[in-house]
Amino acid sequence: MEQSVVLGTGIFFVGIIAGFFNTIGGGGSLLVLPFLSFLGMDVALANGTNRIAIVLQCFTGAETYRRKNVLSLRIALPLAGITTLGSIVGTFLAINIDREFLNLSVAALISLMAVLLVFKPEMWEKQHETRLSKTAVFFIFFAIGIYGGFIQAGVGFFLTWGLALAAGVDLIRGNAIKMVIVGLYNIVSLAIFYRSGLVDIPVGLILAAGSMVGAVAGAKFAVAKGNSWIRWILASVVVLSAVKMVFDVFS
Repeated sequence: MEQSVVLGTGIFFVGIIAGFFNTIGGGGSLLVLPFLSFLGMDVALANGTNRIAIVLQCFTGAETYRRKNVLSLRIALPLAGITTLGSIVGTFLAINIDREFLNLSVAALISLMAVLLVFKPEMWEKQHETRLSKTAVFFIFFAIGIYGGFIQAGVGFFLTWGLALAAGVDLIRGNAIKMVIVGLYNIVSLAIFYRSGLVDIPVGLILAAGSMVGAVAGAKFAVAKGNSWIRWILASVVVLSAVKMVFDVFS
């Protein structure tokens, strides 16, 4: 009994940290999945179970951003539809893609994002016009959806990048939109994982409880501190995430 309480408390606090970082930029699942695996949970089961927390933290974070008047559903909902289509493909591919190749590819891409975060602040801190065609936007978010449906960990980085390129929004508004996108497509992914027997509901709900607390704190922090703070925090998390992905491949 005492051991169960300790484990539950640990899962709850990991959820708080993950929810906070997911709401201000991304990378929370890069903490959750290894932690659940460390507890003895199969990676596929951890991947599915994490979706409960993702869905609930996203809608909690989105509602907090909405109350702060920084959420645009006009932009969020069409992009969520495209990303959801991709996530269906990604979820069914979840056991068929070489994990090492995926980790190295993602590490390379988010490292490039870290460079842009540091050296191109205007791309992230100000709203701007975008010249991408509707076709390009569709393929960008469809591809992000495939990755999100597959593993989820790190997808927030790509959505932040995609929203800056395709929608021209700054980091705070991009994070708000991202909450809606990730929340909606993960409903579909969660259903597919659950049907395959890859969701531990009790663990997922404990994780979700912590994640929702972290999501509220993260959204309030983001709005209070502004784009410059979020850009530097995001750059730091991106670099650490890239290093971890490479380490996982070669360890």
